[in-house]
Amino acid sequence: MIFGIAATKSAVVIAETKGTGNKFAITAIRSIPFEVQSGDHLAELLRCLTTIFGRGARGASLTIALLKCSSGRFGSCLEAIKAEAITELAASQKGLHVVKVAPQSLKRKLGCAAEQKWRDRAAKLFNPDGKRQNWSKGAAGAAAVAFTVAVD
Repeated sequence: MIFGIAATKSAVVIAETKGTGNKFAITAIRSIPFEVQSGDHLAELLRCLTTIFGRGARGASLTIALLKCSSGRFGSCLEAIKAEAITELAASQKGLHVVKVAPQSLKRKLGCAAEQKWRDRAAKLFNPDGKRQNWSKGAAGAAAVAFTVAVD
């Protein structure tokens, strides 16, 4: 089982997946909203993630595929960077294997056309009919990193 995770400014998006290659499937997408206004908010996010990772690890090996936050001029916001760190801490506390995936590698790993953006390709691969209710940029990132880890 792989949990693909993407941290955004206001939520940690988790794509729960199973299978590899042609048998890769998303079983659920959930979004955990959070605020970074105090240490209590971060502690609550840590508690939620620890609980989810604990449930996911029962009876199956669980890998965390984490979309790395970008740095630089057009990098990720501070809230997303903090959520990424809290996610790593929760996984570490549960003894889970974390694979960090750089967003720059997704275009190649998803097989994007020359001018195609990886988020558009992820939507085409994992939500082609638009029926997933919780689909967002965060869901695209979470699904994409889980897939890249599943096929590696």
